[in-house]
Amino acid sequence: MTETIAPKVAVKAADPSPAGKPEVEAPLIETESLNLFYGAARALKDVSISIGRRRVTAFIGPSGCGKSTFLRCFNRMNDLIDNVRIEGLVSIGGQDIYSSDVDVIELRKRVGMVFQRSNPFPKSIYENIAYGLRLHGMR
Repeated sequence: MTETIAPKVAVKAADPSPAGKPEVEAPLIETESLNLFYGAARALKDVSISIGRRRVTAFIGPSGCGKSTFLRCFNRMNDLIDNVRIEGLVSIGGQDIYSSDVDVIELRKRVGMVFQRSNPFPKSIYENIAYGLRLHGMR
């Protein structure tokens, strides 16, 4: 049996402006009614969140509650998993990243992920670190 638990989110409040009122700026990342299915099993249920620029945000919860699945939505890594279906909106910088005109390769260059378990290439540590720079034409 699969149990779905919505990710818990901790967000630091905005610093007040000199006038004493918090400054309001457009969120960098937003989801609205995000649902993700592995076949018929729903792993994410109606997740809606706004994450501001330059904010530290933590997703905390037990193993298997959907934290990594949710984060993989931000660079469309779930697209690489067979039988995954996504409903709802995910936008970064006001752009719907699941729109047909989004270049997924470019999105993944701009939205990186650091996984809990490293998965290095079968090369030296130096080669693994230098790989990303070389990919972008740097020496």
